[in-house]
Amino acid sequence: MSGLIPYVVLAVVILGFFAVCYAVFNKSESDNETNLEKDVSHKDVRKQNVYEEETIHATQKQPYDGVDVYAVEDEISTEQTLEIPVVDSSTEDTIALGESPDMMSATSQFEADATQMFGNESSEGAQPQGPSALEETRMFNADEINEHLGNIEEVELEVSGPWAQIAQADKRVAMAVEPFVHAFGVVQNDTMHVVSEITRDALIALGITKGSEVNLLLQNIVIQEALMSMQKAYAGTPTPWMKTAALEAFLDVVQSPKSSTPYLVAFDALRVLPHLTLGHFQVMALTLLLQYSRNSNNYGRIHFQHYVEKYIEPFISDLPYDQSFYRQLDYLRCTQQEREPVSLTQLLGNSYPFVFNYRGFTKEELFRATDGRGVDPRFVVRSLNSNLYKLAVVDESLAPRFFREARISDAMIQRDLLALMKSKPTAFRGEEARQIMDDISPVLSDLASVYDASPMCSISLTLLGLYLGRAHVKATIGEEFDLSRWF
Repeated sequence: MSGLIPYVVLAVVILGFFAVCYAVFNKSESDNETNLEKDVSHKDVRKQNVYEEETIHATQKQPYDGVDVYAVEDEISTEQTLEIPVVDSSTEDTIALGESPDMMSATSQFEADATQMFGNESSEGAQPQGPSALEETRMFNADEINEHLGNIEEVELEVSGPWAQIAQADKRVAMAVEPFVHAFGVVQNDTMHVVSEITRDALIALGITKGSEVNLLLQNIVIQEALMSMQKAYAGTPTPWMKTAALEAFLDVVQSPKSSTPYLVAFDALRVLPHLTLGHFQVMALTLLLQYSRNSNNYGRIHFQHYVEKYIEPFISDLPYDQSFYRQLDYLRCTQQEREPVSLTQLLGNSYPFVFNYRGFTKEELFRATDGRGVDPRFVVRSLNSNLYKLAVVDESLAPRFFREARISDAMIQRDLLALMKSKPTAFRGEEARQIMDDISPVLSDLASVYDASPMCSISLTLLGLYLGRAHVKATIGEEFDLSRWF
């Protein structure tokens, strides 16, 4: 028994040693946690003081012209040369939250998209004045119509029940299709089906509910010609995008004042529609999107990727390489040749100068320009062409709205921030430009190769081309552009 005593003593000593070590380690860890909590609390107080005004407004402010985007966090590299005394290195990622997941989630709640025609950022479309062609034919009431139109043998009675209403609707469609059948003689069943389909949609859109109204509509030779052109276009190319373009053009002919430009352009559109293919439409749609509109949210990589996915990818499946396609568009008066070609990089640089034509600024420069107050991180993003920062604005013309949204009212600070944005100019061209576009999306880089090598870089759209391009954009992605500035 006495032989076991040394082992027992040794075990007690070992257990005691481990108990002392555990107590010391646990105390040190508790002290560290306490210090960390104090440090975080101190930083929160300092951040609240710096952005006190912006924080109060955060729950009321609408995000800067938001669009639906994917909540993807961008990887941001850290450079020691960008450290400044007033901002801890651990908060570097919070300096630019313009494309953070939280900001993306907030922006996606607003349905207003930021892609608009140049010059229409703050304007409203002009409404046509005067009576439309349809209104001019509706100067009689139903009784007077039935009295004056001798080809109506019996007055329509009010019907009830779904089957009776469908039969009456079919009768009205047959009346509106009859001139088309007489004009073309032999019409196959498939063709008859698609012609009836678009005719039914047209009558519904016009609110025509009586056969007498159909007869009165067909008495107007101009409207009858427009109706047959619509039917012919869809019969030749029974696709959703052709249906949208043809139906919209017909409705514009009927509903626009005869003295208006849209009335004449819509009529021309109906005449050329049967000769257009998907490739023709995609050329006009892309030209409209790239040359005549811009997205005010394209100030960062994630927003630009969303733009490419929504506004570029749907229009490149049948993009033509053959120059004969472009000659056809020119002959049909949809496009016109320009003297000098403009590459896609030049086009992007002109549309988004702050994004592509300048490098950006450091955090130190930002805080110096704002007297140490900084800018709300939600309005600062990482630069696309450097490891610097930029304000979340694409062009100086949009700066007033940006300053209003960011709650920067000091005129001197506004001036200094704009000067800071333009302090490091760069040339957006060559291999570097292609690499930047490829970093945004390989689709954008591939489009640049096609765009620069085809006649797309040297054409512009006529009013007819703008009209048809807008119709195809609407048919493809459901978004409509205001052309009132050109009309």
